[in-house]
Amino acid sequence: MKQTNPWLAIWVAPRQTMKDTLKSDIHKQATLILSIIFGGLTGFWFSRSETLLLASTGNFFPLIVTILIGAFTGPILYYGFSFAFGHVGGWYGGNGNIKATRKVFVYALFMPGIFVGLLNLILFGLALLTLQAQTPILRTIVSFGSVMIDLTVVWVFGIFLIAYSEAQKIGMMKALLVIIAMIGCLAGLYIVVDLLAHLLIG
Repeated sequence: MKQTNPWLAIWVAPRQTMKDTLKSDIHKQATLILSIIFGGLTGFWFSRSETLLLASTGNFFPLIVTILIGAFTGPILYYGFSFAFGHVGGWYGGNGNIKATRKVFVYALFMPGIFVGLLNLILFGLALLTLQAQTPILRTIVSFGSVMIDLTVVWVFGIFLIAYSEAQKIGMMKALLVIIAMIGCLAGLYIVVDLLAHLLIG
């Protein structure tokens, strides 16, 4: 089977995409860049509402600080959380393969996450235009876009679940238990990012 572009294939065939990528190596520098971009976009996504309101008035400094701090969480996810997910997977009967789990983070989290993060960035820009223009069309686009992003995030979770199950060679339910056990840690990480950014900007 000819391998397709993983940026696209991971959305429609996550299990087969992981099977293909597990047979190949990944570029370390490219992976680091992807993790930083993902972290920055996620930091933007979890920004405080007042930070976004300041940005809407032209004061982008707090938002930039939040994004820069968030960018550091990407490598933490790649090196730290993939290590943890790999080991915990072994406790649930998986193979404990950390290298394979790192590929899950790259292909099933960073790649689709960057896509969703860019869509969220575009939606934020449209929301700013809505504040200025107040047109029904823009408001409808923003509302529809918000719903679509929420649905897409749910599927990204599904992609990660399927990919992690394939990488660790465990059932979907066991993979789900591991992810639920670890997702609180991930949420906590971005809460720390938000608090740290809030402290730095006063």
